[in-house]
Amino acid sequence: MRARRVSPLVVLSMLSAVQSPLAADLRGTLSGAAELTPAPRERDARRRDFYWEVPNGVVPITTPRADVERDLAVVLTGPGVEESSQPASLVLEGGRCRPGTLVVSPATVINVENTDLLSHELYVVPRGAAERVVPAERTSPRARRQFSVGRAGVFEVRDARDPSFRCWIAAGPGQGRVLRVDAQGAFRAANLADGEYTLKVYYEGAERASQAVTVAGREATVTVSLGAPAAPRGR
Repeated sequence: MRARRVSPLVVLSMLSAVQSPLAADLRGTLSGAAELTPAPRERDARRRDFYWEVPNGVVPITTPRADVERDLAVVLTGPGVEESSQPASLVLEGGRCRPGTLVVSPATVINVENTDLLSHELYVVPRGAAERVVPAERTSPRARRQFSVGRAGVFEVRDARDPSFRCWIAAGPGQGRVLRVDAQGAFRAANLADGEYTLKVYYEGAERASQAVTVAGREATVTVSLGAPAAPRGR
């Protein structure tokens, strides 16, 4: 019986598969997010309080809480992790930003889309300062605009039409990949090579937690505490 010849391309593919490192997933959960409360906002004298903001002797006034899915940003850095896709998106909806904190490199172009029925007039200042690094510009309903902050730092995005409006930009080198967080505080990064990784969590522009995790040939899980650091564990 004649032996079957194997194509050189098949042999190279087999060798490549043997030599390629195995990839694994990283799954995580945020702990303590329910304790986060937004910083006090400036009061808009032009707007009357909503009924749930006025004491009525029956229903207690609720304390504002962080929206885990909207307000928290989880960023992964480590071997082979590329920066998140450019440009970045900032969506205006319900008088707020999605995401509440945008984590980018300084030169990233930010696309703003206004899905509200009202116009916004956004401008950007460094946190705690009055200098406008991005001037105010009117963005009509269903309209778009672009800007970039151009330098590292934490910035507040404000609205000249609404003093209570706030969202944040954390800009710096090596920011890594931003992971999507669901309403339960769960997130996932797929197909990671073995190595040491770092997860950072941002809220209102500030880093609230940093957690190291090791990926070693199998799925890894981690709980990131927004209070005391939590230890990673493999499975």
